[in-house]
Amino acid sequence: MPNTLAIIPARGGSSRVSRKNLEEVAGKPLVVHAVEDVRSAGLVDRGIVSTDDQEIAAVASDAGGDVPFTRPSEHATDTASASAVVSHALDWFLERDDEFDVVCLVQPTSPLRTPADVDGSLERLATTGADSVVSVSEYVTPPQWAVESRRGGYLSEFFDFGALWSDRTARSQDLASLRHPNGAVFAATTEAWREHESFYTPRTVGYEMPPERSFDVDEPWELDLVRALASESSGGV
Repeated sequence: MPNTLAIIPARGGSSRVSRKNLEEVAGKPLVVHAVEDVRSAGLVDRGIVSTDDQEIAAVASDAGGDVPFTRPSEHATDTASASAVVSHALDWFLERDDEFDVVCLVQPTSPLRTPADVDGSLERLATTGADSVVSVSEYVTPPQWAVESRRGGYLSEFFDFGALWSDRTARSQDLASLRHPNGAVFAATTEAWREHESFYTPRTVGYEMPPERSFDVDEPWELDLVRALASESSGGV
């Protein structure tokens, strides 16, 4: 199997949920869930936490996480891209003559992901011959039902598929089954990453996860929801 680096991005700031990466789900900070997923994944050779925040670094380290550097402030703003974080980490290792065949991004905001999802994504990348893999899940509500408010405030179909404003409203089971990236796991060959600086390449495959494990925490209500789901799955009341 290829030599794989997994990066856990965990900056200190957050625009919607304050100090989000330190918020707890099932008794553990989000960053710790990611650290444990990476440490338990059999196909990851080295997992690191990329953070600008000393408290996050300490919490991750206490949980067994590897924090080899402090992320530069220019890569830790609200507008900083994930691609800049990944490229910075790869360059940091390259400067120390340490190279990897595959780079993987494991986000703390997906605490219901499992180590098997990390391994499953990496295995799919290796066995399909693709350049990159993105974890996906099925839409709970068909996107073909999207509506928008136009002139006068009246609703109309966004995609003009005739799924709603037609002689017969399309049932969900009659529509194409579509997936969306769920934010849990991304991976690419380092060669493809250097060429595209993105996990979305012309040769990207999906690794499917069930919707109930695919929540990406971005809003306070999503944090409440994953806490409830995690409690239910662990037998809590």
